[in-house]
Amino acid sequence: MNSKNTEFLDATKKQQLQARKFKQKTLTAIIASLTVIASGYSYAQQKSVDELRAESSRLKELLEKNEQQLNEAEKNQQSNAVIAEKSAADTKLGRVVVRSARTRLVAEHDVPQSSSVVTGVELNRELSLDLGAITRRASNIQFNQNNTRGGSLSIRGLGKRAFTETQDPSVGLIVDNVPYGLTELGNFDFYDIDSVDILRGPRGTEGGLSASAGVVNLNTKRPSFTPSSDFQLVYGQRDAVIAKANLGGTVIDDLLAWRGSFIADHGRGFYSSGYDSNNSFYNHNRIAGRVQFLLTPTNALSARLIVDLEPKAPQLENGLTRFHDQPYQFANGFLTDPNGTTAHAKLAGFIDKLGPTGVFTPGRDLLLNRTYASNRAISNPYTLADYNSNQLLQNENQGQTVSNKGASLEVDYDTGAGSLASITAWHTFTFDAHNDEGTPFDISKNGGGGVYYKQYSQEFRFDSKVGNLLDYRVGAIFLGTEDTIESRTGWGSDAGAWFATNAQYTTLERIAGTNRGSGIALLSDSLNDAYTYGASLVDTSSSSVYSKLTWHLTDRANVDTGLRFTHENRSTKDIKYIAANGTAANLDPVAVRGVATGGFASDASGKLLTTNTPYQLALADAVAKKYYGVADYAALSDGQKSQVAAAKALRAGQLGVLSNGITSYYDDNLFTALVSPSYKITDDETAYVSWQYGEKSGSALNVNFASAKVKPEKTNSFELGLKSNLLNQTLILNTDIYYMDIRDYQSAVRVVDDFTTATNIGNGQLIPVAYVTAQGNVKRVSGKGWENDLFYSGIPFTTLRVSAAYTDAHYVDFKNAAFPDEQAYLSTPEKPYTDQSGKQLPGVSRWTGNLSAEYRHPIFDDKSFHSSFSTNFFSRYNNTDNLSDYGWLGGGSQSDASIGLTTKSDFDISLIAKNLFDNRKHETGWNSYSPYPYPRWLGISLSGKL
Repeated sequence: MNSKNTEFLDATKKQQLQARKFKQKTLTAIIASLTVIASGYSYAQQKSVDELRAESSRLKELLEKNEQQLNEAEKNQQSNAVIAEKSAADTKLGRVVVRSARTRLVAEHDVPQSSSVVTGVELNRELSLDLGAITRRASNIQFNQNNTRGGSLSIRGLGKRAFTETQDPSVGLIVDNVPYGLTELGNFDFYDIDSVDILRGPRGTEGGLSASAGVVNLNTKRPSFTPSSDFQLVYGQRDAVIAKANLGGTVIDDLLAWRGSFIADHGRGFYSSGYDSNNSFYNHNRIAGRVQFLLTPTNALSARLIVDLEPKAPQLENGLTRFHDQPYQFANGFLTDPNGTTAHAKLAGFIDKLGPTGVFTPGRDLLLNRTYASNRAISNPYTLADYNSNQLLQNENQGQTVSNKGASLEVDYDTGAGSLASITAWHTFTFDAHNDEGTPFDISKNGGGGVYYKQYSQEFRFDSKVGNLLDYRVGAIFLGTEDTIESRTGWGSDAGAWFATNAQYTTLERIAGTNRGSGIALLSDSLNDAYTYGASLVDTSSSSVYSKLTWHLTDRANVDTGLRFTHENRSTKDIKYIAANGTAANLDPVAVRGVATGGFASDASGKLLTTNTPYQLALADAVAKKYYGVADYAALSDGQKSQVAAAKALRAGQLGVLSNGITSYYDDNLFTALVSPSYKITDDETAYVSWQYGEKSGSALNVNFASAKVKPEKTNSFELGLKSNLLNQTLILNTDIYYMDIRDYQSAVRVVDDFTTATNIGNGQLIPVAYVTAQGNVKRVSGKGWENDLFYSGIPFTTLRVSAAYTDAHYVDFKNAAFPDEQAYLSTPEKPYTDQSGKQLPGVSRWTGNLSAEYRHPIFDDKSFHSSFSTNFFSRYNNTDNLSDYGWLGGGSQSDASIGLTTKSDFDISLIAKNLFDNRKHETGWNSYSPYPYPRWLGISLSGKL
């Protein structure tokens, strides 16, 4: 239709079209308002959330029908004027969508606590699938990168931990109202996300599990009676293929709805194995699915069933380690390796002291004469240059096999006086790692760790109706967990030559003379095919009652108060035994700390003791016959006996401590409290002050097979904040300052390994003190800082998010810290610890921030151009638990971005960049480091509705 005809559009049709659009925008505004109420008050007062969401779903159905009629009407108008008007409507709708994405931020205006919200829309636009990507989009929260088992969350610098499942996380993780007892349950891909809410400071009075530093709450999209189906297919670098789909709708009208979601995430890692190019590190091999059902038999009663599954699949994460030579000397001039224990010493030799009296010992011939003609990445023979070549030449690449599955049932009933909810849940997590020491030698076999975790929870809570003076929540929750944490060590035929001390290796090979063949056989057999199994069996029973009350003193003044009481009962049993003796059972010690192992008794020179039984003497004779061809042990020469003694000491040192079982118990009562007055200065500005107190459960723990209970952590947190909606509610600005005082801070600490230290002393090591990482307490820690969240939508077609934080989290009293590597020469059996008081906590950047923006504009009449980016900034921090000078990681930034085109039918094609500027910063490391596992990645995304 030409422009002249356009001027004479039928007035009646045009008015009808405008009326439909007005109705559409009105319904959209109502839905947005309901979303604000249903989501924003989910922490403060959780009032009738399900009925609001149900009403929202009904309005969405009506809106979609209206939109369909509108589209049909527009299709019937064959004029440029109508097309132009439709483009204008699309522009306005785009702004509605943006505002819908920010409605949860608006709701946070009324929550008197430091909090942030990240919507699913924000996460989807740059393909943010995991906790690392999610936390980079909020203020003062960090995901501490590790494998699926070892990753952890920290807020305000608190919460970084190592592999210790006996310790509760400092930052709680809640998914669809189900609290997770282990962060590992959430170290998977997240998909079909509605929103992520981050709350800072001690939590617990509003339900779930208590947490001493904060909570991350993930909410997936709920089932709806409105049919829906959407998909996303991503193809990217390193053979990445990611497929997502969500669909659902009505099963039985007004009674039963469903929603199904799945994701398949496959791709190679950036770092290929030099030993086997079929393997790559930090590859993705994940598939997961979730199905939900929503039952609404009456307006007052609803039930939501969720079942999710991520089946077992291997990924290669452990072993992404690059080696280099450690410094040659300490600051005092002493040699860092006078005993020949490092890879450098074994492959290239070492000197025992400086000066003319120093003796050079060459590398170990049994390792240096190994060739790998079929592998071009390895020199022939293998040398120190290969070890330090960054080629990732380990021969064991079985990876880590993980799984995650669970189910929950949430039932809500409106009693008239309030809403009663029951949440029943069950989840399991498994992790099975097979690790390597980092060389192509046959040293480690089938070693690694495993976690087999189950949790059961039942929560009841009641939310009152909003009252004139008071509204409240009361509830109770029970959590039971069963956790088996395995530690396995297996050895191959090269393990003896690798793990032998310099003295042992010299006795068995270098100065063996005519007995060299026997010595080599003893080196090979001493550990070959031997296997030890250890396990920690951890059971937890936690019962809590809680309440949170909001007192409405005036129309503008409120006071939130809360109290929680928790009873914790825990037990940890540790065992370790020889699961397989391998080829040298006769070389076992007689016993290890009271655990009989069945070997014969001899002294350090190999001489038999008088305590041997006839059976033990027969074992000794068998050793003499096998390795030296003589009739009995008595026929051995002194040199031959010393070789047997060296092989026995080598084997005993690697078998380590054994135990038939030791159990520790922990039983305690814990409290959480909240007082938070707030005052609405204007309708758009709320100021608040809060005091939060939290007690994090202690643990039943065994270190070196001796009971070592961990005390509960006690936190006092003080906060002063202001929340503002400015510039006609286009600018959301939340800011706060805080101070936290933590007593008996739970952390991964280094404690003296008594067994290894004693072994080192017996072997004449010049620096004998050895440490083991364990859960423990730091006497006192403090944290203070400033946090800011800003969201602005006042620029046409544009939204902007800015967050920033300053964090000073440091040890106040930490006099029992392990010496860092570069100060090992200062440690002695009499003084094994140093004072780290006053130093910044590991993993804490003083300055962090995020800048995110999205631009969306209609083009070509019926399409929409969009682009976005999210950049996370951080200042330098120390990434080692012992605060080594070699653990500093320089400040920097990491950016994700996308650019694309969306059609009128909601089909979208986008180019997505992850880590756009390829930030791969890492610490130097004393003798090794782990490179950042996710360098720059580019991909193309196709998505739409079916």
